[in-house]
Amino acid sequence: MSVSDLAACEAWDAGWSFFETGFFWEAHEVWEAVWQVLPPNSAERRFVQAVIQLANALLKEKMNRPQAVRRLCDACRVGLSGVPNVVMGIRVESVQNRLSDVESRISTK
Repeated sequence: MSVSDLAACEAWDAGWSFFETGFFWEAHEVWEAVWQVLPPNSAERRFVQAVIQLANALLKEKMNRPQAVRRLCDACRVGLSGVPNVVMGIRVESVQNRLSDVESRISTK
């Protein structure tokens, strides 16, 4: 599948549905299948890995594991750096905002 096909595929969309409804483990699992077939070293692959890490950070937050949340947020931020403003149909700024929200919550713990 091409990158544009993957951006429009059911797995990518389902992952966002899971993510937005708080099913972070499920989002991670679905997105991993997309991540695996993206071109190595591409902005799309880095971006998908970053949102997988964000989903995992949110899961760890629910599990009250602040050290894991911090580590995953750091990895997510690195993955988001240098990618275009929109990747796989998603505004990177919206992911960065969600990341900042998690980081601000965890910094108070």
